[in-house]
Amino acid sequence: MSLKAQIISKLKAKATALGVNLSNVRINGLADKLDGLISTEDEIDGEIDKLDQILSFKDLAALDDAKRNADKKAAEDKDKVEPPAPAKVDPPAPVEKDKDEAPAWFKAHVDNQNKVIETLTTTVANLQKGNTIQTRLQQLETKLTNAPEKFKARTLRDFERLKIDSDEDFTSYLADVEQDVAEEVQAASDAGLGNDAPARSAGGGKLKDDEVSPAMKDIITQRAAEAKAKAGA
Repeated sequence: MSLKAQIISKLKAKATALGVNLSNVRINGLADKLDGLISTEDEIDGEIDKLDQILSFKDLAALDDAKRNADKKAAEDKDKVEPPAPAKVDPPAPVEKDKDEAPAWFKAHVDNQNKVIETLTTTVANLQKGNTIQTRLQQLETKLTNAPEKFKARTLRDFERLKIDSDEDFTSYLADVEQDVAEEVQAASDAGLGNDAPARSAGGGKLKDDEVSPAMKDIITQRAAEAKAKAGA
């Protein structure tokens, strides 16, 4: 079953639980809007509840009931109309309104509700995007904790200009940053860059074990081994 079909099924179940009768047109319209917001089945119930709180399914069902009653009355009135009396000249046939056409007030209300749903969709999407950017920035700042200040400032500035869409790409980017930090820290340590290097422990001038990640430790160990080999040659 497709995600939209699951949304429609749960919308009908929600309407039944509330004791209301949403029209198929209404349910399909709501499902179209929710389909653009939801990516997994687990999100369906929560998003439907949010939509109910904002739009009130009971109010929407009342509008649907009003339209159904209006259509029914129009059909009954049409059946009661007697044929015109014969005349010498047959008058033009009256133009009948489409019995399935919704009243003007109902169309206006539906248009207004659609605008509200579109605004809600845009707002939720923007909030989700903002939360993702904030979370990624916090993860990046954590990786840059021990980096030299100039490198940290440059990396944060460049990150604001990057466009990273998927979580996989961001994870790969973080790994590259961590390796770059390790190299910057080691270079600063080798060159003795003073205030621009990360803080050292008071005893030996080296980074504490809990100040670097495992990947950084591996790179520093490898650099030390290479330097020792060159010195012994």
